[in-house]
Amino acid sequence: MNSRIQNVTPRYTKFENILPDEVRYTQITEEFEEAKSEINIIIEEDLRNIKSLSSSQNKSIPFNQFLKPASIIKAAFYLENDHSQEPILFYYAHWTMSLSALRSLAQGIIEMSRELKTYYANYVNATATHEKGIEFNHFVSAYQDLHGYLASIHNIIKQYYDLFVQVCNEVNPNNKEAALNQYQSDTDYRQLLAAAIKVLLLHGNMGRLVGFPLLISALEVFITSEIFNTKKSIKYSNNKIFFLKKDIPSLKIIISIIERLHLERFFKTDSLRRLYDWQNIIIHRRIRTDDYLLWFVCERTALEILAAFNANLKHYRDQILEELQNEEEIQINNSHYWLRFGYE
Repeated sequence: MNSRIQNVTPRYTKFENILPDEVRYTQITEEFEEAKSEINIIIEEDLRNIKSLSSSQNKSIPFNQFLKPASIIKAAFYLENDHSQEPILFYYAHWTMSLSALRSLAQGIIEMSRELKTYYANYVNATATHEKGIEFNHFVSAYQDLHGYLASIHNIIKQYYDLFVQVCNEVNPNNKEAALNQYQSDTDYRQLLAAAIKVLLLHGNMGRLVGFPLLISALEVFITSEIFNTKKSIKYSNNKIFFLKKDIPSLKIIISIIERLHLERFFKTDSLRRLYDWQNIIIHRRIRTDDYLLWFVCERTALEILAAFNANLKHYRDQILEELQNEEEIQINNSHYWLRFGYE
């Protein structure tokens, strides 16, 4: 059993590279409204199919309960010590989130297309040069937002399909429909940094509104995911890691371990520590994060730190892991350990 949701994709991809003049003469908003209607029809069809399949397989799914956001989150974001979690409910919760996001984006695209047409018409009809420039900037910003919406809905359509298939496969093990995305590629640290700050700074200087917290989060995501990726380990490539204190060790703990091993010169820990502490100063003292500061840190310091970790973890990852284990932050287990429901 599969979904027809992929049939909607061409309705959106055809507008990904729409030219400005085409905005005026294309029924873009009307076509997006038709696409939204088709999405709603398919979602209702898929829901009926899941209900029918679960009934035929005597599998219970509390459908009404999943109309409540709290119930969705409880099933989707399981806790490590929650042994009552059911794979069917886990995937159904994620499928529910994907269909909600799909509906939201479909409506957002309709509204953005209306804005795009309005801004372009204002630009064309403006007479004064200054006014024309303002309307053109509005149009460019709306065009970028529309392109972002289209890219997102394209991804979510595929994710929706995969989650629908996974729900059906869990309900009926004889259902062998394959998912579209069999694996996820690693994110390059330059992409991570660009996504965190640079795009926001270029997009109407919005980066200064989120500033250091988002920057530090980007650094932390990359550093922790790389350190604890045993697939890249020389010694522990066949092992799995337990986090003994439930949470992943913080950047401060990782920095202290690196410095205790006298590896700070390889990992730029002084700069990392200063960025980490400066974030707290900015938050608690409500210091403004000016654009020049974010650009410098994003383009120079953060990039240097990420490059240092990227280059040197291959040599020192195992030492850091062993020290974290000695500190009882983690446990490196050589038995067969897997994260439930196939997510690693």
